[in-house]
Amino acid sequence: MILKQKKIISLISAINVIAFIDSQSFAQEKEPDSEVIMVRGERANGPVKGYVAKQSSTASKTGSPILTTPQSVSVIGREELTDRNVQTTTQALQYTPGVFASTSAVSQRFDYFNIRGFDATLNGALLDGLRSTTAQSYVRYQPYGMERIEVLRGPAGFTYGIGSPGGVVNAISKQPTKKNIKEVEVNGGSYGRIQGQADFSGAIDKDKTLLYRLVGVIRKSGTQFRHVPDNTGYIAPSFSWKPDTNTSLTILSSFSRDEFGPPRPFLPIYGTVLPNPHGKIPRNRYLDGTHLDNHMTQMGLGYIFDHRFDDDSWSVHSASRYTYNDLSTETLTGMSLAKDMRTLNRAAYKFKITGRVFSTDNYGKKEWELGDLVKGTTVLGASWRNLGEDYSLLAGKTNSIDIYRPTYGAGFSTPNLFTKTYQKANEVGIYTANTVTFAKRVILNFDARQDWAMVGTHNKISNGKTDQNDNKFTYLTGLTYATDVGVAPYVSYATTFAPMLGTDFYGNVFKPTEGKQIETGVKYQPTNLEALFTFAWFHIDQTNVKTTDPNNIQNSVQTGQVTSQGIEVSAVANITRDLKILANYTYNDLSTTKTTVPGAFHKIPTGLPEHMASFWGDYTVSKGKIAGLGLGFGVRYVGKTYADTLNTIKVPDFTLFDMAVHYKFNKRNPNNALNGLRLDVNLNNMFNKRYFSTCSAMSCNEGFGRTVAANLTYRW
Repeated sequence: MILKQKKIISLISAINVIAFIDSQSFAQEKEPDSEVIMVRGERANGPVKGYVAKQSSTASKTGSPILTTPQSVSVIGREELTDRNVQTTTQALQYTPGVFASTSAVSQRFDYFNIRGFDATLNGALLDGLRSTTAQSYVRYQPYGMERIEVLRGPAGFTYGIGSPGGVVNAISKQPTKKNIKEVEVNGGSYGRIQGQADFSGAIDKDKTLLYRLVGVIRKSGTQFRHVPDNTGYIAPSFSWKPDTNTSLTILSSFSRDEFGPPRPFLPIYGTVLPNPHGKIPRNRYLDGTHLDNHMTQMGLGYIFDHRFDDDSWSVHSASRYTYNDLSTETLTGMSLAKDMRTLNRAAYKFKITGRVFSTDNYGKKEWELGDLVKGTTVLGASWRNLGEDYSLLAGKTNSIDIYRPTYGAGFSTPNLFTKTYQKANEVGIYTANTVTFAKRVILNFDARQDWAMVGTHNKISNGKTDQNDNKFTYLTGLTYATDVGVAPYVSYATTFAPMLGTDFYGNVFKPTEGKQIETGVKYQPTNLEALFTFAWFHIDQTNVKTTDPNNIQNSVQTGQVTSQGIEVSAVANITRDLKILANYTYNDLSTTKTTVPGAFHKIPTGLPEHMASFWGDYTVSKGKIAGLGLGFGVRYVGKTYADTLNTIKVPDFTLFDMAVHYKFNKRNPNNALNGLRLDVNLNNMFNKRYFSTCSAMSCNEGFGRTVAANLTYRW
């Protein structure tokens, strides 16, 4: 494993050398001045040129570029999403530093991800800067409907309120454009996959003040597991009104329905990672039920309004969205392996979760200056999130199954009602964000926020009610020094919080968990190369973590603490117009630093790797007989994890290879009949390596096997 890590680190170093060697030739191959100006004026939520973004709407509300933002930021643009043929948000994050995209191959209900060692699936998933999740109603975003996906690592409570200490993932929707877009794609691949998708945009009126966009996806597919589908339907119409250059109102809507596998696949750890006297469990073994109903429907309707006043120093922003999520799940999940080491005891679960969320965020921004040496931007804003969640759970016994010779038997039988609740919540926040630049070099950031969270839970079976009110002040302070040569060292301190719902054994309401981070690093943006190189060191403490009460094993006390510290190294570059690369390395030292569980002190939390690294490069031939032919190549390394709290069960590390081949038919002759046609063939996990994404002390999650997808795109 050490040898693998050294090879990957050497590869990243070699990439940096290549970037500097090729920078002079790239300087001679730049686009005309008009396109350079477009890059310099990149919209924070707009298209990314190649793989290198310079702005991020997620990282800063004051408009600071990524280079001078005192936190780590990654942006996955439309071009990278297309080159890698990304089909889920989790897949999009597989080449992002600090992010462990831990989805198992059989369970595709939501977008699962950990950032810097902390689960951000619930509190860290945003769409256009707004969160649409409830306590148990998660979301799934369609990458084809996104212009870019942004990752802000570290606490972000000062910007988004309740959140994970690891950070947030913000998906930015495609919005209407004045330029005409006409794109149709047909996709086929492994497991009978058939997919069609389309993207249309342009002006409705002659003056181009009314714009539209329509994005759609439809897919029918199986998976590497029998009886598990991967079907989807998605449509997203949007409209914009832009009466002048200072005003923009965009209405965004979307509807999707997804069909997938059961939520908690149980593949016994004995026979996978640990030995079983009957031998290895066959690959892609499915041990749940057949003809199960697992689907989710999502609907969203919202707007984004921006206006800049005549003096150009004042502007306002307002965004709101109503989201409806409806999840239905049936599963015959494994519970334990019998003494014969081949009979899996199972239980039947059926649950339905309906979430309704209204989110709004509104602020005013003022750009100001004091003489020639001090310039600043100040934001004052308020946000509100109102949500309601219906949750019902039915549970009961069901038949067992032989893990080596499974007989699935009859379909799902309805068990008994176990839980039925309704939860409502209001989250209100007021905030300020400030960026002050001294002498064009020293940039000071100070963001602060006060949040109030009010949650009420009604148990519809017992008719009991529980109310919980929390409030918290969070903030960020950051300092960056920007040099003439594009080097920007920085340091920051940030906090966040998240309510911990429920009560302990004695009826006492739990306190919110809190996160605190110090981060320091350096960013480098060369003046003669479209690239961004970053190095970051971070230290995060999450406190008020629940742990077992030593005086009552049926009770939990909030004396636990988890510490995450490490480094992230990242390089992303458009070396030439035809060669784009990205490379990352993450070292994450996770430790349970306070606990009441015997033997767990200073142990690594389960299912989280210490080392991760990745590389992706894409090159297109621009001249000669094979002009238009392109090749993409990627490698992903995930280090070992532990399946149990005491770190006695080790889950092996794994390295996966991906590849892409694409051809632009119009590259040699732009006027031929095939102008606008592109063929892509993507191969993920090309050597079909078997691996386990995560394991618990009892079961493991099978990773994705080899998949092949061919995509034919026509643009006109």
